[in-house]
Amino acid sequence: MNNGPPLKLVSALPPPATLTLASPLSGWAARLEEVPDPAFAQRLAGDGVVVDPTSTELRAPCDGVVVSIHASRHACTVRAETGAEILLHIGIDTVELRGEGFTAHVQPGQRVRAGDVLIGFDLDLLARKARSLQTVMLVVNPDGYTVTERVEGRSVCVGEPLFSVSGNASAPTTPEPAEESGATRQVRLLIAHGLHARPAAAFAQRARLHAGVVRVLCQGRTANGKSVSALMGLGATHGDLLTLQVEGDAAERVAQELAEWVASGLGDPTSPVAEPVATAHGVKPMPVAVPIFQPGKELLLEGVVASPGSVVGRAVRVVDLPVDLPEQGQGVAREEQRLTEALARVRRELEESMAGAPGNGGARVEIFRAHLALLEDPELTEAAGKEVTAGRSAAWAWRTVMERQAAVLLGLEDARLAERAGDLHDLARRVVAVLTGETSSRVPPVLPPEAILVADELLPSELASLEPHRIAGICTARGGPTSHVAILAAGMGIPAVVAMGNQALAIPEGAPLVLDGDRGEVRVFPSEETREATRRAMTARAAHRRAHLATAHEDCRTADGVRIEVVANLGRPGEAVTARDKGAEGCGLLRTEFLFLERVRAPTEDEQLARYQEIADAMGGRHVVIRTLDVGGDKPLAYLPLPHEDNPVLGLRGVRVSLREPELLRTQLRAILRVRPAGVCRIMVPMVTTRAELRAVRALVDAERQALGISTPVLLGAMVEVPAAAVLADQLAADADFLSIGTNDLTQYVLAVDRGNPHLAARLDGLHPGVLRLVAKTVEGARLRGRPVAVCGGVASEPRAAPLLIGLGVTELSATPAVVPDLKAFIRTLSLPRCEQVAREALKLESAEAVRALVSSTWPGL
Repeated sequence: MNNGPPLKLVSALPPPATLTLASPLSGWAARLEEVPDPAFAQRLAGDGVVVDPTSTELRAPCDGVVVSIHASRHACTVRAETGAEILLHIGIDTVELRGEGFTAHVQPGQRVRAGDVLIGFDLDLLARKARSLQTVMLVVNPDGYTVTERVEGRSVCVGEPLFSVSGNASAPTTPEPAEESGATRQVRLLIAHGLHARPAAAFAQRARLHAGVVRVLCQGRTANGKSVSALMGLGATHGDLLTLQVEGDAAERVAQELAEWVASGLGDPTSPVAEPVATAHGVKPMPVAVPIFQPGKELLLEGVVASPGSVVGRAVRVVDLPVDLPEQGQGVAREEQRLTEALARVRRELEESMAGAPGNGGARVEIFRAHLALLEDPELTEAAGKEVTAGRSAAWAWRTVMERQAAVLLGLEDARLAERAGDLHDLARRVVAVLTGETSSRVPPVLPPEAILVADELLPSELASLEPHRIAGICTARGGPTSHVAILAAGMGIPAVVAMGNQALAIPEGAPLVLDGDRGEVRVFPSEETREATRRAMTARAAHRRAHLATAHEDCRTADGVRIEVVANLGRPGEAVTARDKGAEGCGLLRTEFLFLERVRAPTEDEQLARYQEIADAMGGRHVVIRTLDVGGDKPLAYLPLPHEDNPVLGLRGVRVSLREPELLRTQLRAILRVRPAGVCRIMVPMVTTRAELRAVRALVDAERQALGISTPVLLGAMVEVPAAAVLADQLAADADFLSIGTNDLTQYVLAVDRGNPHLAARLDGLHPGVLRLVAKTVEGARLRGRPVAVCGGVASEPRAAPLLIGLGVTELSATPAVVPDLKAFIRTLSLPRCEQVAREALKLESAEAVRALVSSTWPGL
């Protein structure tokens, strides 16, 4: 079949091991990193090239068989004779057009020749309605295949060679039925547009972490759960029931995690669907397997610690009632006016909330300021304006744009960015509430005593509007420990457990709960003995904390007079006031990423100066250690494209990025140097491995000091986060004024455990003897040069680690603000000789568990 004029194609099929793919359309060929969709830009769906089209027909890039045509006709997959599966995806977010503007010329199972027309599309319509016209061509079964000889950065004609694929594989076979030893889960697909490319890639990426077999069944069809094309070929649509079959080690746990991942939407927005009463497989369909709660039967649920503390109370459900919004507007001019007025009103409300924040409202002010920035983001407002111009209602347009952007953030590998999706949901709800006249808060106006809010995800504005005494605690199915709700809860002193999964949503209204924010646990229907024991522990703990807070502002010394500085880790200006009030003796680590991550362009020098000065002022003259920008790896920047890396954790990160982008670093250094009083801010360089890197930064600092006419010395330190830095600490100390150990990264590199891998999280322990030996090596090297050593990683906030670190020679601990009073109080009970003795014993042990047991037996009160 050939529906078009003769094309200039590759003259002959290359040898079977190499396949040359022709461009499926004419246009500008570019790198995948330029695609505004993380599933493609980060190669989660596969490897290939993107073409911004000028032609209106998508043609076959090679001879092969059509594996699938998406229901929206915006994408198709072709399997070449070598077994390579080629996904061709027209535009970005075009699945939302539901087929409008697309015409399919082939069917699944049909054989095609290179150059045959696969899909026709209306270029003008897509230019008006699609997020982007960029069309990707990817190899989506990466095992055994390598993309080479790409054409990028120039115009191409349809039929012109675009890239080659090396490799060979036999055609995929239908998976065999699951063995009885495996695990099975059923889950309803709640993604509005079905299992299209982005969610399919997200599922496949998670499934590939499992060494065993993963299958997905839908309406009698079976797909390999690790294959993007196979998943898309299921044709699963909103409301379909998926059966997940997993084999191999830990099959039950993997099946449950995958089911929860599907239930959450795989990074796409979800909408509810009515469940049928019966199924073909005899298994009751549920979003995920959830426990059955009943009075008298205590059940323990686990989540992630977001805010410390223990409370006893009763569940108050925060229910998300969907609001049906008319898609069509009442005229463009009318809807534009309504949207403008609504945005202005919400802006005023945010400004009033900032102005009326109480004395301890630093975190609230920061969050409201972040919401203001989002409200004024030109990309978001322009996108909503385009929807209104196309005839949509103001409410529908705003919610659609915000939910679309939230889905993009949820699809990112960076957990911190994904947690910002809650802020977009919040703003969507607030603006829509103004437009519809409804309330934006789902929290009941009257709460019972000891109320513990239970929600899928609580919104920042909902929590910020409440007085702390009105609620006892918070537990949510989603969210993360660095989300704005978690930050607010910690600032308000409200214990919180997040990321509990859908099991939290099954907690009955009014059920008695014991929430332990220190362990990340929630007990449902606890016994009376458990509740009373918790209340007694709460009373004793409150008394201890009051006593510790009363002495928190005194210098910290051990019982035998050894000075140990206890300072704070900060992630934003609002935390500085809390740190100062808790007795922090300075800031040992200011993570400056808060200025860079949540925006579309880099912050200016004056913007940075204003925020650094705000922090310095809040710390009242105490020193502030500012870490230079630490991005790359798991923290990408939208305005700083970095090359694709197979292992970004070992690639362009920290100082490597800064030296690659010296103007970005110079701007940051100038802002730091301008903070007053001069010298109050110290500069710390992340991910240092060599003296040459530190010297290069030192040269830039000296050059900027001279240009600014600053004579006051500025201390420059190096973070010890990789084993090489610890081993060569004596060399680094020759050029650094101080060393600070980042135990989070150091631990992952020493133990070869990815910090972001949930399956290995239990092994990531900073008290492992291998990590402690590198701490000792760092101190030994620094002492040769007379340099102090601090610890600013996670273990610095852990009381069990304090005696070991002090015994190894660390003289400064930089912890989270909330633990500072208790940490200082504990250190005052220690003696240096005893700490040194226990630390020497710990270095001889074989595991982190043995080290923890040693510390617990030595100091039983921990």
